[in-house]
Amino acid sequence: MVAPRLSAVSCLLASLFTSASAVAAAEPLTLHLADPAQKYAIDVVYPQAPTQTFDDAPATITLRDKASGAVLQRIESAEAFALFKPGSNELAADQNLLLFGDFNFDGEQDLAVRNGNDGGYAEPSYDIYLSDPESPTLVLNKAFAALSREPNLGLFGVDAASKRLITQSKSGCCWRQTGTWQIQNNQPLMIAETIKVAQRPLEATPLMPRGYTDITQRDLVNGQWTERNHLEGPEATAPVMVRGTLDGKIAFELWWQVQGAAYVGEVRYPKSGNGQPIRLIGGPYEDGAVLLHELNEAGETTGDWYVQGEPNLHGVQDVSWHGPAEKILSGTGRPTVFKVAATALLPVVASQREGRYLVNNAEEPRTGELILKILPSTDASGVELADIHLSIRISKDRVWELNKKLPLQAGNLVIGMDDKNDFSYRLQLLNGAVQFQAYGDIYEFSSVFVKQNP
Repeated sequence: MVAPRLSAVSCLLASLFTSASAVAAAEPLTLHLADPAQKYAIDVVYPQAPTQTFDDAPATITLRDKASGAVLQRIESAEAFALFKPGSNELAADQNLLLFGDFNFDGEQDLAVRNGNDGGYAEPSYDIYLSDPESPTLVLNKAFAALSREPNLGLFGVDAASKRLITQSKSGCCWRQTGTWQIQNNQPLMIAETIKVAQRPLEATPLMPRGYTDITQRDLVNGQWTERNHLEGPEATAPVMVRGTLDGKIAFELWWQVQGAAYVGEVRYPKSGNGQPIRLIGGPYEDGAVLLHELNEAGETTGDWYVQGEPNLHGVQDVSWHGPAEKILSGTGRPTVFKVAATALLPVVASQREGRYLVNNAEEPRTGELILKILPSTDASGVELADIHLSIRISKDRVWELNKKLPLQAGNLVIGMDDKNDFSYRLQLLNGAVQFQAYGDIYEFSSVFVKQNP
């Protein structure tokens, strides 16, 4: 969002003729203010000042000529909201009564007057008064004022460089809209909007993981609206870092972050082995715990980590490592902070997606190969295609294969469904790996593949 290039005069108090105690007693309150251009001497009178922060109160704003003191204009605000900082008689800067700026980009100073909380989600709303060369006073413009009201989230932003106004709106947790407005004939005209919908599993899209955003871009071109849609993501969470010991003697440093449907991380044994990080890929487990598969570069599972989801009252998390031949090491860890290579936190880059991937888990058992090639879009959508050749064997008689070209959303996500055979699947491309999650009749073929060097 473009920040409003506005000047707040409520922070420029020249004097207050009442004290904080007078405000508390709901007595008349007079403020003397000045505008950034030093054009006006401004008097604001609250006949009965509010007694509580966020209480509305009517006010009269009088604009006087700075030089002569002559009254130029009086403006009424039914809900002016005089808000004060705790323990002070200074107005709070984030709830400004008056804001000056050039809203219609004519080079003249305009005025926004706080009047209510009629923006979306009870955000502040403003009456907008524009400078008019044919009028001795500022002129109320209802179309500009409407931009600060429902559904928009308060006062618009001002992009002076492009001469555009920017509005924001939202609905619930997951829908956001940004509108871009051009000024034509002293009226705002929407010329573009961007709608972002945060994705999550729903009944209509059960395989869509969290962390992705569906983006619709609409632009007014030659009087006609054009529309483009694409998916972006995943948005990675901040890494969770745990340091501790297994069996009271094997020190470890472990981290993971959520990337879409996958939990991606590394574990390192700083006092044993070669000290190099080992890849971890997994997901949520029972009761808020986390299950992370330890994978080597050959695609072999060398162990599974189970980490308690939240520290206990003593700040400790239970941790266990399950290795080959049913070997189990138990331990504890504490949330901490240590250095993680920046490259390890990155999603898969386009140049690293294609190639051969392997999975080899002797304990389950499970072996498999994935050959992946990325093809350019074949239509106007611009969505790439994933040419998938996948084979997974979990027993002599249990082999599943997939040979298909499917849309590659966001450059890293494939979702496939087979309603006839009652199964579905999702492939998420990660940094050096692919998580294959299967559902329905092929659930047991879910696997993590590790990319092989050419």
